Amino acid sequence: MNKSRIITAIVTMLEQRFETAAAAARQAYEAATDKETVAENKYDTFGLEASYLAHGQSQRVIECENDLKHFLAADFKVFIEGDEIAMGALIRLTHDSGKEMNCFISPCAGGQAFECEETSGILITPSSPMGKSLMGSYLEDEIKVVIGHEAKYYEITHLS
Repeated sequence: MNKSRIITAIVTMLEQRFETAAAAARQAYEAATDKETVAENKYDTFGLEASYLAHGQSQRVIECENDLKHFLAADFKVFIEGDEIAMGALIRLTHDSGKEMNCFISPCAGGQAFECEETSGILITPSSPMGKSLMGSYLEDEIKVVIGHEAKYYEITHLS
């Protein structure tokens, strides 16, 4: 896994996410301000619903923009064997079943998937259940992640 390429792919994904949100917000704004959305009677709520949607989309744009800014402002170091897992770590986890999962400890956009060449994975924030289990761990440690009433066990098999 080439960490610098993966970081570039994550930035590209976050930029596309922002652009998509901005386009959706523009479209929602245009629908909310269109002449045809003016209420014809007291039961016609299309204009009101369109304005709620436009507001929600504008909030999503702000969230996506903040995620992009936070990610770009972060300084991601290269981890070596013996380093404690922290912000910016690229990790491969192996589940008890043998299934592998790549994770990047990110300051934002938790749950977002990324793809780079043959590598795919997910962004994990330190405040998530998985992130809490990973932070402070080391290569070859086994971690336990509890979500709801279910516990899953993973071994940390790669760190960079």
